[in-house]
Amino acid sequence: MNENKEGEVSVLNDPDGVEDGKLQIEAINKALDELYAQLTQSKLESSKIFEKLLRKFDQLQANETDPRTRCRQSILLCGELVDGITEATDTDVNDFRGCLRLLYRLISDFESSARIENNNLFAREIFFALLDILTGTKICSYLNENPRVKISNKEFYRMLTDVLLTIAASTVRNTLFTSADISTRKYTEIFQIMYKRVNRDLDLIAKTDNRLSDDSQTTSCILSFFWSFSNHTVIVPWLLNIGLIEVMLKCLQITKISQTICQLINIIHNISRHDDGTDELNQFNGLQILKDVQNNTTQKLDDFNNLVISMVIAQLSTVEQIRSDNKRMNRILNQLLQMTIDASKTENHLNEKGFHVSEFLAVFTRLFVDDRSLEYVLNHAETDPQLKVSTTIGLFVDLLIDFQNIIRTKDHLKEFTCTALVNILWSISFHDRYKTKLKQNDKLLKTLRNLDTDKSAKTIDQYVPRSMESINKAASGILYNLNDILDEKKSIDPGVQLVANTNNEKPMIMISYAHDNDSFCDKILEILEKKHNLYRIWIDRNHCSSSDDLWEKISRGIGQSRLVVCLLSEEYFNSKSCRKEAALAVKRKKPIVPIYLGNPGDCDWLGLLFYFLDTLCILMNI
Repeated sequence: MNENKEGEVSVLNDPDGVEDGKLQIEAINKALDELYAQLTQSKLESSKIFEKLLRKFDQLQANETDPRTRCRQSILLCGELVDGITEATDTDVNDFRGCLRLLYRLISDFESSARIENNNLFAREIFFALLDILTGTKICSYLNENPRVKISNKEFYRMLTDVLLTIAASTVRNTLFTSADISTRKYTEIFQIMYKRVNRDLDLIAKTDNRLSDDSQTTSCILSFFWSFSNHTVIVPWLLNIGLIEVMLKCLQITKISQTICQLINIIHNISRHDDGTDELNQFNGLQILKDVQNNTTQKLDDFNNLVISMVIAQLSTVEQIRSDNKRMNRILNQLLQMTIDASKTENHLNEKGFHVSEFLAVFTRLFVDDRSLEYVLNHAETDPQLKVSTTIGLFVDLLIDFQNIIRTKDHLKEFTCTALVNILWSISFHDRYKTKLKQNDKLLKTLRNLDTDKSAKTIDQYVPRSMESINKAASGILYNLNDILDEKKSIDPGVQLVANTNNEKPMIMISYAHDNDSFCDKILEILEKKHNLYRIWIDRNHCSSSDDLWEKISRGIGQSRLVVCLLSEEYFNSKSCRKEAALAVKRKKPIVPIYLGNPGDCDWLGLLFYFLDTLCILMNI
């Protein structure tokens, strides 16, 4: 999903990431205790390097100033902690351990208040301050296994790095990000050092058949960091730019550690929620790799990881791939609908695994471009309790009504959930056999009218992936599908000329295309405009500058056109707007000129439309 103009926080739930962070802290504390026990036996006296610093942390903890002030000061003290390691000896570990525990406690106090006060901007400040510490030469040297780092100090760097990564992974959940962050280059090196460290450790473990050692606890902390960080969909392009996904897929293929597999799968899942992430995962053969992991009988996935990997497979699959592997996809559809049912029953719309209902709805919007997947979910999906067609449709309708207050709250999670639901219902509304069930629900119609006309909803236009249209456009599309407004008296004002074919005007050609194919459309326009003396061109970019009465304008353009040029591609087939335009052209019995972009494959709904088209279709392939 994309961010809105105000930025984006982590909008999809990640409770297991929280638990993962707690496990990291427990492991760090255990390592500190073990090291301290060894030092107690040696009866060496402390060099008191960190004694003064520990008192500062203690005073800060006792200070009654607000959590933000204490948090800022603890970050400053952390810089002193890094500097002190150079002169430290093994006898300083007790004071060092105390400093780390108080650092974690001070920032945790802030995080609690940040969640209550929704203080995302301050969380952002702290998150980037932590990154600045991690980018320091000494910590980077440890992560790079630089030989110049003294062995006696290595444990200090490891424990500090693990704590900082764990705190950053926790803080990032409340952090506000914007699209401008994608172009940041300052932290590219540290991110690359981190994932290369993971790759190096897991490769070594795979070759030696060992589990994570204490020294490699850092690997787990790094993966937890990327898991939480990637949960902000808006910054996924940032992670793609540093080359993360190729390494994560490689690591998934070589590791046998269940906790690590879980972390890797969830990072990949988060990345797959972004359109660019989906493209890059497919570029690196992610679909086949994930299927191989799921089919691996020697390393069987638990229910949680199996569900996550199934959702990624669904996101990455084309219509042809879905149909060629229908048994697997039917199991995934069963899972998704069951999880949607379970999440819909809870007050916070989370299922027992901690997934928010929007996770499953987002996958449905991607799969429902294929009518066979939609038909399976509505008519054949196996759930407990078993749902009828009307009950399944009612599930999506009731959820939309629950989330209809998004315009007043400006809650990012509710915005995304509402957007997904309106798009799901739009897919359903294209089918005549389901229209009556939708038309009979007065609450639904009222909700759709509100979403269609409320100007505030237009801010959500930037919040949707390419598998979805904006809330306004989708709501309007449903209403037109249900009421046939475009071909009734409501669609065209009296006296508006439908066919521009008079002696005084040149005939009109309409271009119907997917916006993802803008560059291809430009080439077609360039060709057509060479004959501008013979005809006029109608294209939405020139006639639909705003979304007000969008479908009325499009309907009028189709009505006034002599023929419609359809630029057919996979993106066209997957677009509900393009589907509506093609349906309107066929219903008005307009000649259609299909121009194919590459080899887009089969499309059930388009083939069905053209089957009923009496006029001649001219086939072109450019």
